[in-house]
Amino acid sequence: MRALFLLLLPLLLCSCSSKPSIDPADFAGAIKDSFQTDIKADGLKLFTYTARLITPDSGGSYSISVQTPRTAKEMRQQQAIREARQAVFEQQLQLGLDNTLKMNQYCREGFYELSRLLQSDRGEIRGECRDGASEMDRSRFGNK
Repeated sequence: MRALFLLLLPLLLCSCSSKPSIDPADFAGAIKDSFQTDIKADGLKLFTYTARLITPDSGGSYSISVQTPRTAKEMRQQQAIREARQAVFEQQLQLGLDNTLKMNQYCREGFYELSRLLQSDRGEIRGECRDGASEMDRSRFGNK
């Protein structure tokens, strides 16, 4: 009996301690983002970057069908999955903002993060550029 227990112990420990693996590719095509600018009269450049999880077919909010957990173990597993998805979504939100700013050159000298909102299906980052608005910035971006 003891030998059987010792053989099964590593398997039991492995199954209890494993964390869910969420692939960032799971979010491919499931994120819709927007970038809004706000240039003030004194040259202050602000922006709001928003990303929302969507269903590919409907364009609406992305939802995860979750079965009602029956045991404490199932509750912990579902919580771990939610936390892992949230962490990957936050990484995708930051990556989307970084790529947007790199492409449009709105904040050429970086930015200060003013606020960050993260929910299960949407995220928003508001920021202030370190550089002031040039005439080219005003004509190119205005207040979009």
